Amino acid sequence: MTTQYDVCMLGMGPVGTVSGLCFAKQGFQVIGVDVNPERVASFARGEAPFTEPGVDELVKETIGTDTFRVTADASHAILHSSIIMIAVGTPTPEETGIPDLSQLDNVAKTIGETIKNAAHQPVIVVRSTVPPGTMRGRIGRIIAEHSGKAIGEGFHIGSNPEFLREGKAIKDFFSTGRVVIGADAPDVADAIAALYKDVEGKRVKVSVESAEFAKYVDNTWHAIKVTYANEIGRTVQAFGGNPEETTEIFLADDQLNISPYYLRPGFAFGGSCLPKDTRGLLALAKQHGVSLPMVAGVLPSNEEQIDQGVARIMQHQPKKVAILGCAFKEHVDDLRESPALMVASKLLDKGVEVVGHDPFHAEGSALALPRTDKTLSIVPLEEAVAFADALAQLHNIPAYDEVVKSAGKPAENLTTITNRDPHDGQEDTLKAVS
Repeated sequence: MTTQYDVCMLGMGPVGTVSGLCFAKQGFQVIGVDVNPERVASFARGEAPFTEPGVDELVKETIGTDTFRVTADASHAILHSSIIMIAVGTPTPEETGIPDLSQLDNVAKTIGETIKNAAHQPVIVVRSTVPPGTMRGRIGRIIAEHSGKAIGEGFHIGSNPEFLREGKAIKDFFSTGRVVIGADAPDVADAIAALYKDVEGKRVKVSVESAEFAKYVDNTWHAIKVTYANEIGRTVQAFGGNPEETTEIFLADDQLNISPYYLRPGFAFGGSCLPKDTRGLLALAKQHGVSLPMVAGVLPSNEEQIDQGVARIMQHQPKKVAILGCAFKEHVDDLRESPALMVASKLLDKGVEVVGHDPFHAEGSALALPRTDKTLSIVPLEEAVAFADALAQLHNIPAYDEVVKSAGKPAENLTTITNRDPHDGQEDTLKAVS
């Protein structure tokens, strides 16, 4: 069967409308579907059912060139489309935060029933914001149940999250940092990517689940930025400072402050600056009666990262552990607030014997451990490996990589430390061998 439409957009709210119109503007044949008759009637009049700069003009332009239409007949649109995009609402109640996916369920059922006897294999893509796993574990399952077809055989699944700001949605569509495409097969990813032929931005092709998660990551980060800026602003105002000057100083640094550094997941931070100055900011705010709930969560979250690392090591039930790399990051000897030493302290609390090695600390020395009167003995690397039945590697250096590789025991890479040197891009690593 030859399909009539390149794209069927299910749900003609702001996301579905802008996306469908922008696909049509590039010359694709687009049919939108909405169960609300008032929305359908609005498009028939050449008007969008909501306010967004440039959308009414785009409706008139694309309807005039017969590249865009809207209907209430979902079955017709689904049956005659190559790519079916789902853009219905997924609201999250304030009480639970768990998304209401009932509209997705209804759409999935309709898709499944419609494609049951379809001759072609449509690509079904979720554009709505959903928890990772929704497309495969929920939408795809419902479609499979109602169509009698299997994912990857009777139909294909994908994820293509939107990053459209209200008020600048059309601009954001055509000029974006990246187009995120989640798919199981290269040809499916290519089919989705082809819809963005006139769009500026990097194409990022990933798994369906990674694509689904992208919107949560982005929007929460934006929320964090706004919250951090406001907490800093409150503090500056409280001591009589100038918020504008403070902001300009912060934004002037695009090497660290506005950059990719420190934004890759990993192990805990340490050193002479981050922990100390976070505590200093909290103390300053408290002196002036200012509450900083987000900043107040930073250090407890950092300790949780250490606890998670210790827990991963303890899964191997070691009696003796060697800490490889004791400074707060590699290539330095600074022990201040070192996560490695905190790992050692927590292992000792669990009754585990611990020794350490560090290239910049003398063999035979004893390093004071935090929150205890005990010390960590620094021994030769060979002795540390021979002593331990588990290795915890906290510095990413070749000598330690070789030791872990040749230990002759199963190795587990637990995490990557975020204490990255902005000048050399080095990363620290925590690994366990048992």
